[in-house]
Amino acid sequence: MIKRALVRIRKLVKLSVIVAISAVLIIGLIELFYRQTYAVSLNGELIGYTNDKVALQKRINDYIKSGNEEKIAFVEIENLPTYDACMLKKDIETNDDEIFNKVIEQGTSYTKYYAITDNNEEKVYTSSFSEAEEAVNQIKEKDSANSESLGIVEKYGVAEKENEELKIINDNNPVEISSVDTCVEKVYVEKPKVVVTPASSTSAYKNVGKTVVSDTSYSTDIGITLIRPVSGTISSRFGYRSRDNHKGLDIAAPKGTAIKAAASGTVSFSGSGSPYGGYGNIVVIQSTSAVSIRYGHCSELYVRAGEYVEQGQVIAAVGSTGISTGNHLHFEIRYNGTAIDPQNYVYN
Repeated sequence: MIKRALVRIRKLVKLSVIVAISAVLIIGLIELFYRQTYAVSLNGELIGYTNDKVALQKRINDYIKSGNEEKIAFVEIENLPTYDACMLKKDIETNDDEIFNKVIEQGTSYTKYYAITDNNEEKVYTSSFSEAEEAVNQIKEKDSANSESLGIVEKYGVAEKENEELKIINDNNPVEISSVDTCVEKVYVEKPKVVVTPASSTSAYKNVGKTVVSDTSYSTDIGITLIRPVSGTISSRFGYRSRDNHKGLDIAAPKGTAIKAAASGTVSFSGSGSPYGGYGNIVVIQSTSAVSIRYGHCSELYVRAGEYVEQGQVIAAVGSTGISTGNHLHFEIRYNGTAIDPQNYVYN
């Protein structure tokens, strides 16, 4: 029994030695003809081989951060490569540059630019923050009516090369980059000048004395409180309608109904004609540097340009002068020159 066991052990040892020698020979042959590397795939398709996946991926990541152009902020690449360890014949070359180019060619480059805003509405664009800041400072130095509502917003757009120039696209539309001077010209708003109505004016001015009527006031997000200028029925709302883009709110009321100042301020215009053609007899009150309120189609006017009126003061009477089809008040609020819907604050 012992002899048989020894014979079996000798056979196992011989077999183990043979296996070990074979393994060494096989590994030697593999190392002679193959090398350890990585197969690189993109979207499930093999695009090449690399010896150093860490270095290749770092190169791709660095490109994503800033691209290869000075004005590129970052590059968006939807699909990144995957790496699988493999043995590659030594006569097959790795191709890191080709892999890199295939990966980045699917990328979208973005550049940074800046919007100058007026009351959060984007007005013009510059290529650098310093240009936007300089433009805003110049506008404020000129004492623009909108100085307090200006801002600068950082933006990103798709960067495309066109005749060696960088073109910026946002929402499929090209972005117009302006110079500092152009920005100042486009954003500056001249403060309203007080226009004194001449004594010979054909307006319906009538001095009835100062009457102030208290009423419920409504807070707003435009820096003032408002009251309803008249009681009546809304006959036409703000916005687009069949014949035009209505800039105000029409409130129907009998002719002669007292119109109260919705907010206090200085009368900048009281009369008819240019620059308010179509409004008929109109009172315009500048409540703040940003807010002016128009009261149109009046039958009579009770205040003159240059007067300061209080909230609730009777300033005019309902009529149907100008382009009008019936007795009503055209009530219009302008914020930094742009008409806004009065129903956001009153008559809601």
